[in-house]
Amino acid sequence: MGMTTLARAGLLALALAAAPAAAQDRPPEEEMFGAPAPGRPADSDILAVAPAAPQLREDPLKLGGVLYLRANTSWSKGVPPSDWTLDSPNLMDLYLDVRPNDRVRAFALGRMLYDPAVDPASPNPLGGASKVTDAFLDQLWIRFDVERTAFVTAGKQHVKWGTGYFWNPTDYLHRAARNPLAVFDDRAGTMLLKVHVPWERKGWNFYAVGILESDEPVNRVGKVGAAARAEVVLGTVEIGADAVVRKGKSPLFGVDFSAGIWELDVYGEASLHTGSRIPLWTMTAPPDFSAVPPFLGSYQPLEPGFNPQATIGARWSWKYSDEDSLTVGAEWYFNDAGYDDPRIYPWLVYTGDLQPFYQGRQYAGAYVLLPKPGSWNNTDFVLSTLGNLADRSFVTRLDWSWLALTYLRVEAFAAVHYGREGGEFRFSLPQLTNPSPPPPTIGPYPPPVLDLGVALRVSL
Repeated sequence: MGMTTLARAGLLALALAAAPAAAQDRPPEEEMFGAPAPGRPADSDILAVAPAAPQLREDPLKLGGVLYLRANTSWSKGVPPSDWTLDSPNLMDLYLDVRPNDRVRAFALGRMLYDPAVDPASPNPLGGASKVTDAFLDQLWIRFDVERTAFVTAGKQHVKWGTGYFWNPTDYLHRAARNPLAVFDDRAGTMLLKVHVPWERKGWNFYAVGILESDEPVNRVGKVGAAARAEVVLGTVEIGADAVVRKGKSPLFGVDFSAGIWELDVYGEASLHTGSRIPLWTMTAPPDFSAVPPFLGSYQPLEPGFNPQATIGARWSWKYSDEDSLTVGAEWYFNDAGYDDPRIYPWLVYTGDLQPFYQGRQYAGAYVLLPKPGSWNNTDFVLSTLGNLADRSFVTRLDWSWLALTYLRVEAFAAVHYGREGGEFRFSLPQLTNPSPPPPTIGPYPPPVLDLGVALRVSL
């Protein structure tokens, strides 16, 4: 049996709503992940372990993990509450952290995803297989130093470059793009060999990376990729430049910066490359849903050329009391590989090439961070708005988080979709009973209106 039309519509709406916002609870690894995006909570210090003493540690092994239970629902236009879609993307992390001394460390983190609401017999309209249970390694690495001058990390790890808050066009070393609304980043790490050489007197950093994992097996020496990055500080300006080369793929080049201007923190990054992570299409004939049978349109593959991407943003923090502050930020994103005409979106759903938050040519985002306001020292609020400027559709999301019992965190979110129907954040499609080529049925997808979610998270 195929997925019901309402369930398929719900999957699309929930994907656009993003996972509930919560920082990943594992030991902070800023050297590997890169510094958190401006204003974004760090990976959390709940599980942080004090730096090892120079001598052999008596207790070098730490065990821990996260249990994250979530439930989401989505309301689409014209759908009664009894038919609202339901999703429960539960997550469990387990890690081992070995630090025999201050020069050697080994770390492993396994992740299991479990969603009892998934029908494994139904196709996923966003592409990929639908699974009730999925388990994989998120991290598996060893770190050591060479004469306390070069710092080596070998294995499956996270390396994040760039300065963007919502969008990171220079995030080259993850195989998938990040969901801009998801503070909890559940993407898996990448198999890398990273060498970090800091120049402490200048505050500069240099990196060399061997890439041992890609979209296809890296089973030949010639398939091993390489990357390099330099970070320099010039007064109050920090500048980064990086490059990635892999056999059979166009080289990637990127630059980023952050600087203080008056009370503003201004940042930006740009990716200069050819090609695209997903296939690109050009529309030769638009869809006609009033035809009998409805016509999905005609499309041809587009040879990817030079497709620069760039983001620029600014944030301002207001300290309204001795212990409390509020941060406001805004960001603009340009994606030359995106589309100006939303009429192509149904075709991207059909081909499995729809990539939410990265389909448009221009986006804008704004956010307000309110951590621990006043006497609410265990409560955090995040308000975010994203808009696709090409199709004029928008989503606004409020995240709330409360640390209830030291280790138990309660979370909730609500996301409202508005703007042009048929746009990315209000995607809609009537039922197509005989599109060409098959499958025989696509849709309907009523436009999303409201997404709601709750979660419980325990970290040890």
